[in-house]
Amino acid sequence: MADHPNVAIARKGYEAFVAGDIEWMNEHLHENIVWHEPGKNFLSGDYRGREAVLAHFAKQVQYFVPEFDVHDALANDDHAIVMATVRIKRHDTQNTYDGRYVHIFHFDANEKALESWVFSEDQDAFDQFLQGLG
Repeated sequence: MADHPNVAIARKGYEAFVAGDIEWMNEHLHENIVWHEPGKNFLSGDYRGREAVLAHFAKQVQYFVPEFDVHDALANDDHAIVMATVRIKRHDTQNTYDGRYVHIFHFDANEKALESWVFSEDQDAFDQFLQGLG
């Protein structure tokens, strides 16, 4: 059975982020997207609107560029769920973080991401890793 089209969009989204493909992200992030970033760190909070989300991404890459290992992705017409591991090396200290998480996307009928939620396996460890940034 073939993957749902939203699986391909979710996977491509990770590739576009790492490659800095702003054009692709502009096409696939809804103008009114809400991006929920968990935790108690300089990245935490809700980002409303495509421009705010893109600025959030730009802020991240000032401090680190993550590597993603997508284990699996599942989708239907409304959602995609990505199970992945992220590896991050801070630019300032070269310290690294490895962590597993689940990422949920909500899509509109035009295959644009309307909302995003990230759930980390160990949010406290990630918050501690980011301490002192921002």
